[in-house]
Amino acid sequence: MNPVIVEVGPLVIRWYGVMMALMILLAVAMAYRYGPRLGVPTPELDRLTVPFVVTAFIGARVGYVLSHPAKFTNPLEILRIDHGGLTSHGAIAAALILLWLTSRRRHLSFWSLADTTAWAVPLGNILVRFGNFMNGELYGDVTQVPWAVTFPGAAGPRHPLQLYEMVFGTLVLLIGFRVANRRRFPGEVFWTIVLLSSIGRILLDLLRSEERVFWVLTLGHIPAVILLIGGIWFLVTRQKRGDTRRPMPEAR
Repeated sequence: MNPVIVEVGPLVIRWYGVMMALMILLAVAMAYRYGPRLGVPTPELDRLTVPFVVTAFIGARVGYVLSHPAKFTNPLEILRIDHGGLTSHGAIAAALILLWLTSRRRHLSFWSLADTTAWAVPLGNILVRFGNFMNGELYGDVTQVPWAVTFPGAAGPRHPLQLYEMVFGTLVLLIGFRVANRRRFPGEVFWTIVLLSSIGRILLDLLRSEERVFWVLTLGHIPAVILLIGGIWFLVTRQKRGDTRRPMPEAR
């Protein structure tokens, strides 16, 4: 595997960057497709797209810095996005704060905004994880399964955890489509996607014993468990309240 697609002089195009860009483009396209159906007018998406992408990136970086403080003894290293990485949970947290502020300022449904932009979660697990695979990072434990992969610098053949996440992300995306087409209440799409993605993260991180910080828990388990509990609570309470409705008409 090679993290670089093409290198011409100082120009270096990497798989990770291309997959990240593709994820953003597809997530934006999905937001424009489903936003009007879910009560978010297209002009509002025009205003939201750039701030959303920037905020999510900042949150992803801050999340990584807070979860790996030992790697940033020099504060300037925080700005070096080529050093270290990004976290999906940091991106989710920052994006939700922006969506809440936008909903207050623009008089929009917060949960409809969350439903409209939730596609970035499974798309990230599908596309960005391929970039991680090509980088030879975020692999699983040593294994002897037939599809094990030997990563540069890693001892022994490993579980290609990135590919597992890509498969799981595809299933979550397909379920998300189904829920969005039959949405019964605002927030159902977002929490269904986040809940399922959290289940996948919890299960698959069990194959990363070298990253454990306590018992079988990795750093990724902690926010995943919190989001899992939040998703169950939200969906169950809405069901009990009977907070269902017919699909909203398209917003113009």
